[in-house]
Amino acid sequence: MTVYGRITLALLTASIVMLGAATSASAGEPRSDVIGEVDIQARIDQRVDTESADRQAIQDLLARPDVRKIAGAAGLDIQRASAAANVLSGAELKDVAARVHTATATNGSVGGVQTVTLTVTTIIIILLLIIILAN
Repeated sequence: MTVYGRITLALLTASIVMLGAATSASAGEPRSDVIGEVDIQARIDQRVDTESADRQAIQDLLARPDVRKIAGAAGLDIQRASAAANVLSGAELKDVAARVHTATATNGSVGGVQTVTLTVTTIIIILLLIIILAN
């Protein structure tokens, strides 16, 4: 082998050894740009909990006697609205839940009864439309 061949072989060997050492040194360190399984599961659990709380808020509003009275006077089926609330997800669930929270918050304010009546009627209509469109 010539002198240039030996130098090239030595440089190549040194490069491979250094690359291996650098890779093994960083292999034990956790990467900051990778999300772990625990973080993913925590996010999933948080979303499920939020959706469950939103569905429960809707069900609680629909179970109130004053809401049932409003729905009955408007000729709306509260049972179908309740069933629709159980299948809501995503943006629809967030929208209806936001309306429920608004209706619940304005219940004690001046003019709250009229606001609650409109909000509850709107929520029930939205839920019933979802049922109709889903079929």
